Amino acid sequence: MCMLQTIRGMRDLEPQLARKKNFVLGICKSVFEKYGFKPIETPAVEYLELLTKKGSAGAEIEKEIYAFEDKSNRKLGLRFDLTVPLARYVASNPTLRLPFKRYQIGSVYRYDRPQEKRYSEFTQADIDIVGTESILAEFEIIAVVIETCQKIGLKNFYVKINSRKLLEEIAKCCNIPNDKIKECFRCIDKLDKIGWEGVQKELQAYGLDTKICEIVKNNNFESTIKMIEKGKGNSECIKELKELFELLKKFSLDKYVKLDLSLARGLEYYTGIVFEIVADGPSIGGGGRYDKLIGTYGSKDVPAVGISFGIDRVIDNMQKDFGTESKIFIIPANENVRIQSLEFVQELRENNIASEIDLMDRNISKNLDYANKEGIPFVIVLGDKELKEKKFSLKDMKTGKETLLKLDEIGKLKEIIEKYSKGYK
Repeated sequence: MCMLQTIRGMRDLEPQLARKKNFVLGICKSVFEKYGFKPIETPAVEYLELLTKKGSAGAEIEKEIYAFEDKSNRKLGLRFDLTVPLARYVASNPTLRLPFKRYQIGSVYRYDRPQEKRYSEFTQADIDIVGTESILAEFEIIAVVIETCQKIGLKNFYVKINSRKLLEEIAKCCNIPNDKIKECFRCIDKLDKIGWEGVQKELQAYGLDTKICEIVKNNNFESTIKMIEKGKGNSECIKELKELFELLKKFSLDKYVKLDLSLARGLEYYTGIVFEIVADGPSIGGGGRYDKLIGTYGSKDVPAVGISFGIDRVIDNMQKDFGTESKIFIIPANENVRIQSLEFVQELRENNIASEIDLMDRNISKNLDYANKEGIPFVIVLGDKELKEKKFSLKDMKTGKETLLKLDEIGKLKEIIEKYSKGYK
């Protein structure tokens, strides 16, 4: 039946994926808060006018917004990112202490034809620094990204860095008219999807010079600097990038970053340095500086910079398997010991040992099979003999080894569980 199917582009997370997601979100929260970022939450539904306002995200995003009217005939939409709601929040709270460092984790929605590792509903984990133009803010954002990726255990990750200001100067040197620069950026932003040949065709369709492809493809910072200086362009963007890379080098983070002149970022609200996180496949996150977005909704511009992790992309990238959180499965041998078995499992839980007990009245063989398939590492069978002697055997489901313990030796049991959790056998 249709109603039993998930909506196209949306998915259920089975326990294995959900555990991965919880692990990733736990790391994100821990690192974000370590750097002083504070949590906020915003509604999933916003006024459509806010989401589509000129200067917010551009005409392209309008096609991807889940838009609808409610029973009061208000035109609403599901948020497509967490940055626009943040901008609204800041604009409507002008007395916020600056810099305002926030993080937010939540679902966002894009009405799009789903592709591999791309969904219509997905979770983002954002960090933003509002209120400062200092390049230290960009440095701090990148430092958080690198530490988060390391603690998650992502392999071969790096952060691509570019500057929209620099790309704008390159465009001017390539005779791209000012009123066509946004179209030019949109074409370049499609590079991963359509390749250089496709970008050139799109530029030609707009009547734009394709010389910019050669310069961007070459990705040579020094020759680009010479070209801009020769054309007497604005060199402020060059100074910003140099300062950022010097800071990253000073703190030994430069090995995790790469300059990429083709990085444009599709949303129109970016005004300066932009980032993208790559880890053995599609981008897992991105962001940049957006000094004009908040002013779109408020009375004045407020500088801001941030980045967003695509959590679904991250967990799809992870190779690590996550077993059940339960460490012990208790099997009552018969009906007579059920209450005492329940008392024992409750005692384990009170001692912070994640435990389960048979709820299906299955025999010992079937319960052992269940615990094995669930990946629960240890099993305890409690019968009349065990309770009378106040002893039990802790069975390691992987090795088959059994350890004899007293019922009151919870401390020793915890030590065994902790050693197992640390990978000790």
